[in-house]
Amino acid sequence: MTTEKVHVGIDIGTTSAKICAKKGKEVIFEGKRVYETDEIESENGIQNTKLILNTVIGLLKTIREKFENENLQISDIWTCGQMHGIVFWDQDFVETSDFLNTSSLYNWTYSTPNLQNFLKTLPKWNSGEIHPGFGLVTLAYLNNSSPDSLKKYNRCGTIMDLFLTYLTQNSKCFISQHNAFSWGYCSSDYTWQPEIQKFLPNWIELPTIAQDNSKVVGTWNGIRCHVASGDLQASVASLDSFEKTAYIIIGTSAQLCCLVDSNQLSTTVLPSTIVQLPYSDSQKLIAACSMNGGNALESVLKTNADKTFSSDRLCQLLVELDNTVPRLPTNLKIDPIFIPERGVSKELSIQNVRSDTTDIQILEATHEGIINNLFSLFPVSLLFTLSIKTIALVGSSQSTRFRRHIESVIDANFEVITSASAISTPAGAINFSKI
Repeated sequence: MTTEKVHVGIDIGTTSAKICAKKGKEVIFEGKRVYETDEIESENGIQNTKLILNTVIGLLKTIREKFENENLQISDIWTCGQMHGIVFWDQDFVETSDFLNTSSLYNWTYSTPNLQNFLKTLPKWNSGEIHPGFGLVTLAYLNNSSPDSLKKYNRCGTIMDLFLTYLTQNSKCFISQHNAFSWGYCSSDYTWQPEIQKFLPNWIELPTIAQDNSKVVGTWNGIRCHVASGDLQASVASLDSFEKTAYIIIGTSAQLCCLVDSNQLSTTVLPSTIVQLPYSDSQKLIAACSMNGGNALESVLKTNADKTFSSDRLCQLLVELDNTVPRLPTNLKIDPIFIPERGVSKELSIQNVRSDTTDIQILEATHEGIINNLFSLFPVSLLFTLSIKTIALVGSSQSTRFRRHIESVIDANFEVITSASAISTPAGAINFSKI
């Protein structure tokens, strides 16, 4: 009997790992595991590396055993995940799954009170703006503030790069152009900008940047393992493709993005709130990446000290908002900047909440604030400049509670459509075999 070949995609996210398997164009399996822990996670963006990797490896081994029993063979593993984060390890110990010689994961939200001032001491990045949470910014900051904490490590990469290094046992670590750019100080020729080197520890080897998004970095039990893509790029790669279309993706965070031809950007001035990300050989991904999306809905209810937060209660209110439009008190305005945005100095603002203002009114105003904030980062005028004709709604942006505010901002200037394809970052990672 012929064994059928299967491609597996894995998304190593901030709160969970997702997996998808495709046989040809058919999705034959999807799964997810939340990183279960009793530990109180630090609020400044530091995560348990061992917990994450053991979760992902367990998920992968489970699906491999399942397919072997069904006479299916995994031929390729495609990975994506959180783009900006950085983790350190001792390569000599990477063959064990205990991960005792790995650091914590400093993720995309990592920041400290001193980090903003430290940014001013770093060299200019020739290809973009640097921000807290970017991998090489974090590395430079840790080398400056606590270099001894890095002495026991000799490699660094994203959490996905460490995962692939463990799987393949490759002593050389690779990082994709997607994730290298999200670390900062990646040059247009896909090398690390020389000016940053003196701020980094010389005993930690930076990963080699792979220009090919489908590069095989090694094998695991005979399975080809490809360099990890970025989760935003994988999100877009999983969606239906439309000409002259921008996508609004709302999950924990929020993104407004579009694909453009690389040569189109030579005459376009982009604001500091827009990132220009590698996507394929011929296209760039232009995006406003708001730190405040669905996470702001939970955060705003937690600001009420008189009430105990309940996830069930939040879900009930969101269902109600999808079916009714509450009347808002005069001048109630919420700018839900619970996490500082990149490229702009905006702060949390909750104005004119009265004693009789209800939770559902507060949530409605927060939805409005999330959308207004997203379009302040990616102005409508830029959509016109880029010749965008259509806006495709993805994830929670398809819900009526978000859609009514999106349509209010764009004021019938664009066709609004609902993307027929559900967003799937693991499936998008697999799709880079064809992009």
